[in-house]
Order: sequence, then C-alpha cells, then structure tokens
Amino acid sequence: MRSGLAALAVLFLLAHLISLPPTLEDIDSVNFALGVRDFDVATHQPHPPGYPVFIALGKASTAVMQRIRPAHAPSTALGALSAIAGAALVPLLFLLFRRLTDDDIVAWWGMAIAVCSPLFWFTALRPLSDMTGLAFAVASQWLVWSAWFDRSRPATQQTTAYAKAPAVKLLAGAGLCGLAAGVRVQTLMLTAPLLVAVLAWPRTGLSFKDRGLAVGAAVLGALAWALPLLGANGGVAGYLGALGTQAGEDFSGVVMLWTTRQARVAVDAVLNSVVWPWKDFWTGVVVVIVAVLGMARLARRMPARFVLLIIAFGPYEIFHLLFHETATMRYALPIVLPLAFLVVYAAAGLGRITTAATAISLIGVSLVQTLPAARAYAQTGSPAFRAFEALALIPSRHRPDPVLAGMPTGSYVLSMHAALRRVEEWEHDRHPWRVIRAQHGHEWLALVEHWRADPTPVIFAADPRRTDLALFDPQARTRDVAERWTFPVVPFVAGVRPGAADGYFMRPPGWMLDRGWALTAEIGGVTERDGAGPHRQPSVAWIRGRPGAADLIIGGRHLGSAGDPPARLTLGGDRGPIDSWQIQPGFFFRRIVVPAGVLDGSGYVPLRVSSAAADGSARVVPVSLEQFDVQPEGTVMFGLVDGWHEPEYNPRTAQAWRWMSEQARLWIRPIGRDVVLTITGESPLRYFDEAPAVRVSAAGTSLAQFSPSSDFNQRITIPARSLSTSGGVVTIDSSQWFSPADRGESPDKRHLGLRVYSVEVE
Repeated sequence: MRSGLAALAVLFLLAHLISLPPTLEDIDSVNFALGVRDFDVATHQPHPPGYPVFIALGKASTAVMQRIRPAHAPSTALGALSAIAGAALVPLLFLLFRRLTDDDIVAWWGMAIAVCSPLFWFTALRPLSDMTGLAFAVASQWLVWSAWFDRSRPATQQTTAYAKAPAVKLLAGAGLCGLAAGVRVQTLMLTAPLLVAVLAWPRTGLSFKDRGLAVGAAVLGALAWALPLLGANGGVAGYLGALGTQAGEDFSGVVMLWTTRQARVAVDAVLNSVVWPWKDFWTGVVVVIVAVLGMARLARRMPARFVLLIIAFGPYEIFHLLFHETATMRYALPIVLPLAFLVVYAAAGLGRITTAATAISLIGVSLVQTLPAARAYAQTGSPAFRAFEALALIPSRHRPDPVLAGMPTGSYVLSMHAALRRVEEWEHDRHPWRVIRAQHGHEWLALVEHWRADPTPVIFAADPRRTDLALFDPQARTRDVAERWTFPVVPFVAGVRPGAADGYFMRPPGWMLDRGWALTAEIGGVTERDGAGPHRQPSVAWIRGRPGAADLIIGGRHLGSAGDPPARLTLGGDRGPIDSWQIQPGFFFRRIVVPAGVLDGSGYVPLRVSSAAADGSARVVPVSLEQFDVQPEGTVMFGLVDGWHEPEYNPRTAQAWRWMSEQARLWIRPIGRDVVLTITGESPLRYFDEAPAVRVSAAGTSLAQFSPSSDFNQRITIPARSLSTSGGVVTIDSSQWFSPADRGESPDKRHLGLRVYSVEVE
C-alpha cells in the first residue's frame, strides 16, 4: 500500500508540474505574486489577512523557479506549491480516511476519487493558496484524529512507546492548526473545531497536561506567523486597518447568503458547493445522493466517527455557505473530501467489486472532463494576461486623427475596468503608456475628464461583463482584442476575477455621457445609487465641437404609472434651449435636429437634459434616459422607437438583454446606402412550445422572415430604397408573445415576444 501511495503521489505531482500555468490569473494570485516580491498587506500585497506562511513558501519556490523557468517564475512557482500540496494530500487523505473506517480499500478509493475530482485536480495547478492550505489542514486533522483514536484504544493494546505517541501527535496537530491559519485563515474552520472537540471529548485518556500543552502548541503555531506579520505591517493598528478595509469590501462587493438572504442565492450556494464541483450537473447530483446514503450508513455503524466527520468538515461547510461568494467554486474544495469518502463508504456496503467499479467510473468521468482543461490552461494561461500582451499591438493597427499624426505610441493613454487594475499593476513595467485609474463602477467618468482636457487616444482594457462603454460614441471605439478562457469556466476557474478581457482602441469620441444616464441596466443602477437622473439634476452629454448641424436621438422611459402626470423634458446647451417636449408614462423616443452653430466650439460642448412635472407642480416625476446618439450627416445611426422594454441584466451570467413585444419598431437613419441589421437573441423555445414566425419589414415590404428554434444571430440586409420609403422605420413582428402575469409567474403584465441580447446596424 505504501508503494502504491508513493507511486500515485509521484504520478500526480509529475502530471501537474508539466501543466503549470504560464501566467498568473485570479486577482488573488496577482496579490500573492506581488507579496512575494514585496510583502505589504496594507497595499494588498497580498490582501488581508496576509497569508504570511504561504508567502514565505512562495519566496522559496520562486527562488527555485527563477533558475528553472525564469520567464514564468511567478505563476509556476505558486502553481508548483499547489501541485506539491496536492501530491502530499495523496497519502494524507488515505491516512485520514483509514482512521475513519479502519478499511484500507475504502480509504484508498475515497482518496483516489477526491484527488481526481475536477475541482481538486485543477486547483492543484492554480497559483493560489487553496491547495496548500488544505494540505496543512488535513495534516492537522489526521494528527488530531490519530491522537483521539490511539488514546481511545484499550490499555492492554498499548505499549509504553505507543502510549506516548498520541500526545506527540496531538501536539503536532495542534501546532499545525495554528500554523495552517498563516497559509490560509479559513483552514481554522477545518482544524479548530476538531481540535477543541478532541480536547473536550470525555474518556479519551488524554491528561490535563496533554490538553494544556496542545493549546499552547496551537497558540505558538499562530504566533510563529502572527508576530512577524504585525511587525511587518505597522503593528496591531496598521494591520487591523487593512483588515477592516478588506472586510468591508468582502461584505459589500460580493453576493453571499449572509447578506443576500434569498431563496435563489441559497439554492445557488448549495449547487455551487456540492454539485457543480464535479463539472457535470447529473454527476454531481448522483455524488450527493450516494454521499447522503454513505452518511446514513456511517451514522448507523460508527456513530462516534460520524460525529467526528461532521465536526471536521461541517463548520467549514456552514461558513462557506453563509460567508463565501460560492460562485468562486475553489472555496468548495474542502467539501469535495467528505463527499468522496462518503460515496465510497456507501458503495462499500455492496461489496468490494461494487466499491471499485463505482470509484473507477467516477474517476474516469472526472479525468475525461478535467485533463483537456488542464492542458489548455497550461498552454494559454489567463485571458486577462493574454489581453495585456496583445494591447501593445493595438496602436499600430489604427491611424490617429490628423491632428495626432506622428504621435509616438508611448504617448497613448491606458485605462481599464477596475477588475483588470491588478493585472496592469503587475504588467506595469512592460508597457510605455500613462495610466488612468478610476473609481470602481465609475471608470467612464475618468475617460470623460481625460478627453475634455486632452485629445490623446485611449487603449482600454475592458471587462466584457461591464457595459459602461455604451456611454461613448460607438463610432469612436474599436474592439481589437477579445480573449476568453479556452476551456469551460465551471468549475475550474468559476468566479475568477478577472476572467475574459477585451481591448479597445478609443479615439476622442464624437460624444460622451456624464452622470445621470441609463443606457444599460448597469449604468441605470449606478445612476440610481448616485441619486442622479434628469428629474434630480440635469444629465449632461459632452459633444465634440462641430460647426454643422447634427441629428440627435434620445429615448427612455417615464417611470411613473398611468395616473401620474406627464413629464416635460428640456434639451439645452450653453447657448440656450434646443428642444422641449412632453412625455406620458411609458416608453418614449425622439429625433432632434441640432441646428448648425449650436455645437460650434473647441473641445467638448455640453448638452443638458432635465425633466420636471409637465403640470408645473413640484412633484418629482422619475425619468430614465436609455438611448442617445449624435452623428453628422452620412453616418449610420439607429434607435428603438416603440415595442421595446427596459434594459435588463443578470449579474450571475453577465448577460444583458431587452424584451421586445409582439411588434417592435426601429428607426435607422437613411444614408443612401444599404445597411445590415443584426439581431441576436435567446431561443424562444424556452418560453413557447414552437418557434415563432418573425417578420422584418419596412414600409409594408417584407425584408426577411425566420423562425428561431435556438439562440439566434440574424443578419438582414435593408436596401437603401426601403429605408428611404419608410422614413427609416423598420418593423419586427413576432407571431407569439406571452405575459408572465397571465401564466401566474409574476405580476408582470408586459407583452414579451423575443428576448433580444443586441441590435446592431452597420
């Protein structure tokens, strides 16, 4: 058995060492690498609570990797720690599980399922502290368990040397309990409850001295890293300040069950913790069902060991469900261990052949899904880091405005969404650009301020989940980089930040929007949180100065109910009012010709949109501004006229959409040329028994018909003559629609036809 364990551990280690990632990835891995370079918890190098033991190990592994793979030393050094820890867990898990059952077969197959499970195998490649912390925790658990089991045996079975061993194991396990918290503080939820339970358990034969020494060993293990940590970070006050900042971010910036007590969040937490770590949904469901049977068998046959298993892993499970953002599935890694053991223990009730067949089947399913992902990870690394490598090529692909011709590429400006900020800090010395850093959630405002003062183009590293770039003239931005994970995100890198990344070249835009708009659901939420909007204070649009006339479109919604008074919107600039109109509750769309001279000026000219109750009362009538565009003659532009509902967004899937009703109309500016309309949407079969007939027409002439039975991306050429005849109005009809209220799903009485992800015209 020992030779088999050694062989499996070596095989596991070699398989992982050849698959280490070429880049860092999650923001935590960047923080760890920065901490290895310069340990400073106050600047999140690494983030609180500090991980001092892990950083010390990282410094040692980095020194080795600098000699072996210097180009990729930061990621491979931290990844190698995970691989070594994963290999160490091969014998540790076997020993732990054998202590639970005294059955080598159950222990062997339980360990094998655990280490080959998708989440375990892949996490052993990542440059993070999860696997290393787990190895320390399991070592502590085994030692403490061993002390309990050995002391509980009859005295007639104990030699003098044997009698001393439990006290030594208890001391070592307690010391590791304290030390492991310096690798990863969450390990305390795996080690401390078990240690306390064993110390308090009656009739174990442990003396008062043994128990006191164990407590002292745990304290010394913690002090071994806590004192240097405090000394390196400004003492207790400085460290607590950094820790308080991190705690505030954790409780405000993530979805956790403790702060978001909703049924959907609870269901997701359970699925993310016990089902999705097995990659396939039904595989995970079967694992959970069989594990529950194994739990019942263990409780019936060995109740004391069942209680110890619950004490060892139950507190972590509860902590994880309540206080972790469970979408980050690596946090569920410790939960995989008892599930693997319980599956095998349930199968063992049917004999050894069934046990082996069950384990081999689950291992095979796991590796078939995991090995291709591990190979892709080793070849490509993180899309965010690939994107930053590609950003350097963007300026050479674009000719700047005539006034900027000849500008050296080093003069460009780099900006980014906050999720990518840490990647830039790591890559900072590899690019020549000046960097604009902005407040998280308000990154676009920094660009507005930049272009009002400086016409320099911007290279923008974008998080594709964000939608705030809609606040800039689409004619002035080009996406040149689009990097994505090359393998399934769930469960391997689920919850990683940053994940996918885009790179844009952005010229000084023809227009850009300040505060108070709602062109997307995300921006509408920011506007509401900021207490902005045209009914509170004017919403400002900055228009690049131009002498001629321009077409302007603006749209949105009067958010009141049918009985509320109409609102009067006013559009004006520094030279006086431009237009004023009245809107009723519901959707509105308006086209405005801005006369020549109104937008004349250098730099950017402000236009302001304000609203008030049309009856002259002081009543606040909320208005949401959801569409905007300004373009000179000859440039394509379009807007949603009617039949469309408000923009929506699902943060769990990072998907944005609008519903259209059974009939919706677009206005596309006639420019004397054919245009291509692209409609992307969700499969209607999620809502209807059969695919609807969809017809696109202009001036009564049918331009296209289609019946989508899956997610669709429909491109329709619209002749210039049809647009001219219809005045630019294009109609989309769907033969089917529904109202959620009629189906008893919700009070929502809207007519819903197609769920549209995007509408584009080119």
